[in-house]
Amino acid sequence: MVAEEFKDFKLKPMKCELNYLSKSDGSAILAQGETFVLASVNGPLDIKITSQSMEKATLEVLFSAKGGKPNVSDRFKESVIRQTCETAILGCLYPRTGITVTIQELEDFGGLLTCAVNCTCLALLNSGLSMKHVVAAVSCALDDSGNLVLEPTFDQIQSAAATMHFVFDSREKTLVTGFTTGTFSEGAYDEALERCRAASDLVFDFYREVVATYCKVIG
Repeated sequence: MVAEEFKDFKLKPMKCELNYLSKSDGSAILAQGETFVLASVNGPLDIKITSQSMEKATLEVLFSAKGGKPNVSDRFKESVIRQTCETAILGCLYPRTGITVTIQELEDFGGLLTCAVNCTCLALLNSGLSMKHVVAAVSCALDDSGNLVLEPTFDQIQSAAATMHFVFDSREKTLVTGFTTGTFSEGAYDEALERCRAASDLVFDFYREVVATYCKVIG
């Protein structure tokens, strides 16, 4: 159960547009504060026999940084997003096919990976792929004074003693993906986890608003 004291907070303003790209099976552009990400989904598609899996779809995630040249950090983002998506997509329904997720960084003012995960989830919803659940990512920073800051800005991240990122599923709010940097106590981690778990409700509520608005448009 989420502690009541963790429910009185706000996240960065979120804005989203679905079907942003006309030539993809699903796409979304998402702003969380001043951080912007564009994600597109294509598939299920026919792929080479050597890349096929008899049991499920083969998922490929491509992350493009604003600077253009890929680096180790970009490959890490791809790995996190791919592992997260594989827990959500019912890949067993699409054996021997491929699904490609492409993510483009537009602006990074803090929380880029969080925004990328959430934008990817919205693009998957837009694509119509069958999913076990949707996911919501929330980040938290621990400052030098020991205070936790939800969805920190770029400057707050740079000066933080530690940063923690969590992704939760929509069914049980269980932790799907989590990774941290820096030094922190076990108590700080537990508190950050519960704060982010509670904050994920706001992200899921936002998804519902987006999908409801989109359904009215196409209805």
